[in-house]
Formats: sequence, C-alpha cells, structure tokens
Amino acid sequence: MPQVAAEARVSEATAYRYFPDLLSLLRAAVMTEDLGSATRSDDPVERIGQAAEILGRAVLRRQGAVRVVVASTIAKPSTARDRPAHRFGLIEHALAPWIDRCGPTGRADAEQLVRGLALVISAESLFALMDLCGLTPDDAVAGLVTTARQMTAAAVAAAPTGPAAD
Repeated sequence: MPQVAAEARVSEATAYRYFPDLLSLLRAAVMTEDLGSATRSDDPVERIGQAAEILGRAVLRRQGAVRVVVASTIAKPSTARDRPAHRFGLIEHALAPWIDRCGPTGRADAEQLVRGLALVISAESLFALMDLCGLTPDDAVAGLVTTARQMTAAAVAAAPTGPAAD
C-alpha cells in the first residue's frame, strides 16, 4: 500500500481511508478498468454479452492467479467470502437499465437471472470449457458469451416490463 499511495501521489493515510487493504484497492481498480470498456447500449442482451467477454478476457489475462484463488477456495471453503466477486459487479452493471425497467414486479426474476448468469459468466465455467471440453481460450470465451446472451434474451422476453411493472 505504501508504494501504491506514492504512485498515486497521496498519503498512505488517504489511501487507507478509501481502501482498508490492498485487496479492496485491487478489486476496485480491476472493476473500474473492466467497466470502462463496457457498452453504452441499453440492450440487456448486448450488454450481458459484453460483460461475459470482459470477464472471460480478464480471467485469461490473469489465469494463473485466478486458478490459484479458485483452487484455494475449493480446498478451504471458509475463504470463499474473501474471493473477488467481480462477475456480480459486471452482471449487475450490464443488467441495470433492464432491471430498472422491470420495476418491483420483475425484481425476483431479475435476481434469479443474476444468479444464473453468475454460473455462466465465471472463471470456473471458462476453465471447464477449456480443460474439460478442450476448447481454445477464444472458443471458451465465445461459449460464455453465447450462453449468457441466450439466458438473458429468454429472461427479457419472459419478464414483465413497462408501466404495468412500475
């Protein structure tokens, strides 16, 4: 943290005021970097496809570290809460305009979609496609994107939206 504070040209106390530890700072930095490349479209299918692409590519860039984190939380489930929940931030950001349009009556459906997409848009799914199915990294990411888009399109078609949902 002292090096990060020096690079940012702030005091160490200021850095700790905003980020209680280095892990929280890194989470915020990674999330900001990845959300910065997200689409400005309001189409939830397009947005979720882009979120899946962003997460898949980020996992591939950090594959060694991500595999260690996944393996450690499998070996010691009590540490799972310390694991970054990057996928949830991306999914919720991607679906936010659609969730707002769903209103209170669509809230349960939206929450279920977020949980379902978290199973698809994940490092674990990416690794399963590569390691168990033999897909190339690019094909594995494409698989995440396709499945996430299909799930989202089905949920959007089935969900109540508009004035009746408000």
